[in-house]
Amino acid sequence: MYKHTGSKRKTAKMLNMSKNTVKKLVEMTQPPEYKKRDYGSVIDPYKDQIVAWRCDPYNFNGTRIFRELQKRGYSGSIGPLYHYLRKVDNDLEGHINSKATVRIETPPGDQAQFDWTEYNVLVGGRYRKVYCFALILSASRKKAVCCSLTVDGAAIYEAIQELYDDLGGVTLELLIDNPKALVIQNNPKSLHEISYNTHALMMAKHLGTDVNACPCYWPRKKGK
Repeated sequence: MYKHTGSKRKTAKMLNMSKNTVKKLVEMTQPPEYKKRDYGSVIDPYKDQIVAWRCDPYNFNGTRIFRELQKRGYSGSIGPLYHYLRKVDNDLEGHINSKATVRIETPPGDQAQFDWTEYNVLVGGRYRKVYCFALILSASRKKAVCCSLTVDGAAIYEAIQELYDDLGGVTLELLIDNPKALVIQNNPKSLHEISYNTHALMMAKHLGTDVNACPCYWPRKKGK
């Protein structure tokens, strides 16, 4: 830009920065280096304790750790915790007691699991696809079901709210798979946080729950 204008003052005005900044950049012999600022995570002060709770002799699951953290002053959501637990599980693979992956009893009100199944149903003399949505309380295995002829975002959001209404309340956590209506990206080989659909996050905030996407290709995560 400076080579084009030949004037530090004009360049500063065009770039909306001070003349001194332009002068400093022009006089540099090497391109400036920019480092991404590390803002840390709300989980950082609790990481050592989280690892301890994940392993022997505790073998706590995610929601149990979340409740214990809240007792110690943690005010964040459950999402950053699950992101960190994924890294912990990868780092400690082979060193976590087998009890950490067997049946885990979830306290009432902690967790519900949302999923759906597709059926071909004879309607009016012709077969149509009908989507059966189900919401299951992890503690009691109580289930609510509703059906729809569509499976787009609007149908999914409406089904989740209707099913919670049928069950009489909202759980702390909603365990989901990875449909695009809910999850934009969930790469099991990446340490980046799961990217959720904005509308899904708005729905969760409205209901008062935290969505938690299962790791891809890990069906045991939803098993009880």
